[in-house]
Amino acid sequence: MKIDFSKIYLFTWEDLYYTEVENEIGIEAFKKLCANQENSLKTTEQEFKQLVNAELSTLQPEDQGSYYMQIFQRDEMMIRELLRLQRYSLCLSIFSFFEGRLKSICSQIEHKFSFKIKVDDLNSNEDLLKYWNYFIKVFELDLDDLEKHFTPIKQQKIVRNLIAHQNGMPRPEQEKKINLVEGIRIEKYEAFCQVIIADPVYIINLLDVMNTFLKELLLAIDKRYIKITN
Repeated sequence: MKIDFSKIYLFTWEDLYYTEVENEIGIEAFKKLCANQENSLKTTEQEFKQLVNAELSTLQPEDQGSYYMQIFQRDEMMIRELLRLQRYSLCLSIFSFFEGRLKSICSQIEHKFSFKIKVDDLNSNEDLLKYWNYFIKVFELDLDDLEKHFTPIKQQKIVRNLIAHQNGMPRPEQEKKINLVEGIRIEKYEAFCQVIIADPVYIINLLDVMNTFLKELLLAIDKRYIKITN
C-alpha cells in the first residue's frame, strides 16, 4: 500500500495523536461490527428462504399461501424486526461514541488549560451543541470549515432521539424535521409512522462524516494549541 505522506500530520500537542488513534479504532470497530451483523442477518435470511422453498415445494400451489401464513410468516416478521433493532442499536451506539469522544476532547483541553468556563457550565439541552460551543466560545476555535461536517451529524441526531425515546415513531410535527438521507426512509401505517434504516449505507456514511469531523477538529485544536503556547 502506497502511503501519501502529504496527509500525515505530526501533532505539536502529542496527546492529540493518541486521541486520533482512539477515534480511528472506534470508527473502524463500528464498521466491522456493522459488516458482521449484516452478513449474519443475510445468512439467516438465506437459510430461511431455503427452508421455506423446500417445505412449499412439497405442497400443492393452492395450499402454499395458507401454509406459509400459518408456519412461516411469524419467522419472517421476526427476521424483519431483528434487522430493525440491530440497526437501531448501532445508531444509538454510534452517537454515544461520538459524543463521548467530544466530551473526552473537551476534558483534555480543560486539563491542559485553566479556562474559567468549563464545558458543564454551558447551558444547552443538546450535548452536541454544548461541545461545539465550548470549542468556539471557550477554546476560540475557528470551525467555519468544519460546519459542513458537523451539520449533517446534528441533523441526524433527531433520528437517534426518536429511536431512543419513541421507538423510532415520529409525531406528525417531528416527521417534517427528519432529513431523509441515503439509507433511511419513513414507513407510514394507518396509526403511526416508523423511521426505518433501510440500508447499512446510512450507518457507514454517518461514521465517515464523524471520522472526517474528528480528524479536522484535532487539526484545528493543535493549531490553536500552538498559538496559545507560543
